[in-house]
Amino acid sequence: SSGINAEYGDISFCVNVTDYATKFLAFSCRELVRLNIAGCTQLTDTSVSYISGGCHYLSHLNLSNNLNITDKAVRFLRRGCKLLQRLNLQLCPKITYVAIQRVELGGCKVSHSIDINALKLGPMLPLSRTHKRPMSVGYSIFPIPSHG
Repeated sequence: SSGINAEYGDISFCVNVTDYATKFLAFSCRELVRLNIAGCTQLTDTSVSYISGGCHYLSHLNLSNNLNITDKAVRFLRRGCKLLQRLNLQLCPKITYVAIQRVELGGCKVSHSIDINALKLGPMLPLSRTHKRPMSVGYSIFPIPSHG
């Protein structure tokens, strides 16, 4: 097959990288095992859809510091990157805890930093009878080590 035979890619903090550039990377470097696209601030879920469609051997992906990445991106990864072992979602404020739990159920270790003010758990939180708002339930804002 044509393309670049590379197993590791690092374009972290390249602020001019777009979804289109990620598409070229994903479909030209199909043998990637590790990819670091942390801090590429123009990237969206579309970039992750390209990665999940082209990089099926990916075991490590760093998406940290990407403000436009959402739960939709996590769904793409679960479908297309079956070998994913480590995923860094630190400082991705649009990723919910539910999405992190789902990818961890597939055996992937996820680094994340949940912003307690941005948690979108809604009905999962018990409601205060007097204030009709979620009560504090003690979620950690730091990654919780898995035991296993």
